[in-house]
This record gives sequence, C-alpha cells and structure tokens, in this order.
Amino acid sequence: MNSKVYLVTGVGSGLGSAVVAQLASGGAEVIAAARSSGPLEKLRGHAEPRGWKLTPFYGDLAAPGVAEELVETIRQRGGRIDGASLQTGRWIGGDTLLHRTTDAEWADGLRSNLEATFRVARAILPLFLAQGHGALVLVSAADRVRMAGNASYCTAKGGLVDLTRKLAHDYRPLGIRVNAVLPGTMEHDLPTFDPPDPGTALKLRNAVGVGAWEVARTIGFLLGDESRWITGAAIPIDGGYSLHGREPDP
Repeated sequence: MNSKVYLVTGVGSGLGSAVVAQLASGGAEVIAAARSSGPLEKLRGHAEPRGWKLTPFYGDLAAPGVAEELVETIRQRGGRIDGASLQTGRWIGGDTLLHRTTDAEWADGLRSNLEATFRVARAILPLFLAQGHGALVLVSAADRVRMAGNASYCTAKGGLVDLTRKLAHDYRPLGIRVNAVLPGTMEHDLPTFDPPDPGTALKLRNAVGVGAWEVARTIGFLLGDESRWITGAAIPIDGGYSLHGREPDP
C-alpha cells in the first residue's frame, strides 16, 4: 500500500473506519469522508501517533455539489487517486411490503443508499480516466440482508450490484476496475482501530455476525494490485449464510 492514495466514504464507527485503518496501516494515504466529525476525529486521533496518512473530509455526499468539493480536495493534494471504497448507506426500516411503503421510506432508501455513490463515482471517474487506471469498490449487501429490508432498501442495494457490472463493462477498456462486496449483517462497533491479525479459520455459523475487518480486508484486496485481473465481481461476505446451507456440527 505504500505510495497509494485511496478515498473512503461513509466513515463512521464501523466498516468505514475499518477500511480506513486497513489501508492507512499498510502505508497508504487515505482521504476519509464522513457526514459528521465524531467517529472520524477519533480515528484521526488514533492515526496521528502511528504515522498514518489521513485527510478528513466532512459533508453530505448525497447533496448536490459536495462530491465535487471532495474531488477538489483530492486535486489540491496532487490529484492522484488509486482507488475508492464507497460504502455510504444505511439500513431503512419500515414495512417490508411494497403496498404499505410510504413515499418517504421509498425516497429515503434510494437517497441513502444510491445517491451518494452515484455522485461520488461520477465525480471521481474523470480522475481515474486522466491517470489511465483506478479501482472502485461499491458496498451492497448480501442476499439475506437485502431481502430482510424494506422495498426501497432492497432495490437500492440490488441496484448497486447492477451498477457495479455496468461500470465494470463500460470502463474496462479504459483501465478502470469496478467490483462490489456484499456483506452480511455486520458487527459495527470496533474495539480498536488497529487491524487485528486474521488468525486461523473461523466456524462458518449463521449465528455469528460478519466482522467489519473481514469486509475491510476484502475491500483492501480489491483496491490493491493483487486483484488487478478482477473486475465486475460481486463478492458475498456472509460466511455462506445466504446459501441456506446446513450449519456445521457443534
């Protein structure tokens, strides 16, 4: 990761912070975008004594013009950007049946889970094009998670999978890779910002939530040179829960 520059959006207390820490601890410079300052300031305080290169950006990336401000920040820092992880989004509650879905719930699901990704991707792709390379990772959700949400959440997260394939198809000749990760239900609280040792094999059990570090490691792989021949992939990270398979013996 040395000399690499990455953008991470949707930085909060969970996955976004884990992705920033995963990349920055490996030597990359990270521009970290968040709507509010609390979690990102804690991460920044953790990063400084460790020598991690972290640039914060605050703003609602779903709002018009904010993604362009973010790209201008990147330009002011030299304009180089090797990849971006876009995990802006949130769970949308409400009735799961479409005929009882309100206008507000429908609009909220699409805006919260699609709008910012569209705006940031549109703004950053010209930087990739100017360089002739770039890696983009979108964060959707595993099948079981999408189906458990209301209609707008499911539509938005499913749309991110199709958007991944569309972008991978269209930008492949231009040297730009686009992939997606599909996490299961995640454990959002990080006891530490220091990436843990992956350790040995885990029991693949439905009762165990997906650790944010499991997802962050996959995103780091997809952004790095080791995955340079992978584009258009949508990788589920739920321990096989969405497969409805038999549970391992106790």
